[in-house]
Amino acid sequence: MKDDDFRQREAFLAVVRAGSFSAGARELGRDVSVVSRRIAALEKRLGIRLIERTTRRIRPTEEGQRYRQKIELADELLREAEEEARALAARPAGTIRLTVPASFGRSWVAQALPGFLQAYPDIRIVLNCSDRYVDLLGDNFDMAIRIGVLADSRLIARKLADTRRMLCVAPDYFDRHPALTQPQDLRQHDCLGFTPMHSWPEWRLEKDGHQIAVPVQTRFESDEMDALVLAAQASMGVLLAANWLVQKELAEGSLVPVLSDWQAIGEDGVWLMKPSSQLQSAKISALTDWLVAWFAEKRW
Repeated sequence: MKDDDFRQREAFLAVVRAGSFSAGARELGRDVSVVSRRIAALEKRLGIRLIERTTRRIRPTEEGQRYRQKIELADELLREAEEEARALAARPAGTIRLTVPASFGRSWVAQALPGFLQAYPDIRIVLNCSDRYVDLLGDNFDMAIRIGVLADSRLIARKLADTRRMLCVAPDYFDRHPALTQPQDLRQHDCLGFTPMHSWPEWRLEKDGHQIAVPVQTRFESDEMDALVLAAQASMGVLLAANWLVQKELAEGSLVPVLSDWQAIGEDGVWLMKPSSQLQSAKISALTDWLVAWFAEKRW
């Protein structure tokens, strides 16, 4: 909507409602000449006379009266739209599009959401579980959960939990394999490779500020971590996995940690990402607060 167009319509309505150019000008806080020029410009633009002028009074023409009714209706619709938008911003309602890493979504986010949806019956969630990098702005998502090193400076990040990648094997793994006492020993072992890892086929580990990159050998690699966890439980090799992914297996004893004082470089947290922290709607604030509180309880 052009500013000049708006000011012309504003001047027309003020004059018609007030009954004179001078009264309409006073209402707008403008000179009579300014108001008169704006109405004249409006009539020229529309190609029709909207106001009949006499020395004592003004009145809208038939076309002017119809025009007044239409723009007053439009103003009312705009006011209703703004009131509705304010109400939605204040009340948690509507759809939230959330994208999360596949395994993390299945293991943890899927547990967090049912309680949220019960608490907020007017909110609908579309959950995307994928290891594909999603551009929140370009792909039209409201929020994302990401793990590890953050790169997109356009997003606002809030840490939900700490995490680390650790090395683990099946309890009977060393019955048929040599000892594993230092990272270099990994060269003598079958390692289970997660192919989307940015450093693959190296495992980059650190301990007390000391870092090492170890090229590893594998007879089984995959882009699906759940498959690698099953392979590790079957004593097929050494697994480098996030503690949140193998928490259940470690608790049950089907996997045990090795080289536990070493961890993968760059695995420092689970992050909730949003495009902006300004003008945040009530639904986004509600889900943010819920996830922060849910992950505040130690889950792994």
